[in-house]
Amino acid sequence: MKKVLLGLAMWLPAAGVAVAAAPPSCVNDPGPKAAVEGYVTSMKEHRFEDAYKYVTQTMTDGKPVAEWAALQKKMFELGGVTIGKIDVRDAKREMENETTCAPRAKVPNVLHAGDVLNNQGSTEFEVYNVVLDGEQWKIDSQETLFDEPAIREWFPDDPIPKFEETAPPQ
Repeated sequence: MKKVLLGLAMWLPAAGVAVAAAPPSCVNDPGPKAAVEGYVTSMKEHRFEDAYKYVTQTMTDGKPVAEWAALQKKMFELGGVTIGKIDVRDAKREMENETTCAPRAKVPNVLHAGDVLNNQGSTEFEVYNVVLDGEQWKIDSQETLFDEPAIREWFPDDPIPKFEETAPPQ
């Protein structure tokens, strides 16, 4: 039996048959997605100090937690911001090479939100850039996608709503 296996192991590569290695386990790391879920849920529930735990210094402009949380609270209140349904998708982990995951990932999210200028609410297609900060995954930046090709890259099967006039009447 050993001879058969050894012969097969030598013959397959010689015949040009590639033996695919399983992707590293870090590709399926739930950490990046969990960071986005924690952040968006905290923001939705107006728990801004909790949300701070999920963002890097880049996202907070280096502000301490109390100052950053107060600014978020003020923006939500003044803007009448409401966050509805959240649909955080699986992270796309970046690779350093074929066997090593990079300490960064992109996490797509479909967010339903509204504010004083958008009284009917809207669907927002977002991509979060998440990095490993020490032992914890944190959001380093966020991009809202508007162009259909960019949306389709991350959300190929999602319906893209038509943007109507949503400002309150004057």
